[in-house]
Amino acid sequence: MLKTVRSEIGDLGWLVRTATLAAIAGAIYREMRLPAEERTWHGRLLGFIPYDFRPPTPRRVVDAYWNPKSERLFHDQPFGVGWALNFAAAAALLRGMRQQTQRAKPTTRRTPAKREPA
Repeated sequence: MLKTVRSEIGDLGWLVRTATLAAIAGAIYREMRLPAEERTWHGRLLGFIPYDFRPPTPRRVVDAYWNPKSERLFHDQPFGVGWALNFAAAAALLRGMRQQTQRAKPTTRRTPAKREPA
């Protein structure tokens, strides 16, 4: 059974790597079809997969990975293809979930045991 799980995880990793390489190739192909003066090296592939091959700036990196002003969980990658996890939004989401579960827990009160008259 363990070998099967490892095999499936390996297959999933292969699928993710192949999809990532295909997205990179597609984004480069899209940019190379444009005349040189119209190439921006950033945009969206198939209308929703973000790509950005411009050199990353510190501001774009921080905004992608730690942006407490934004409630979006995923932002565009500062370099490459795909999305980056906004850790500030993830932390706020986890805090909110934690508070909700604490409020939803029923409080158990111990009531004094009734004594039978002797």
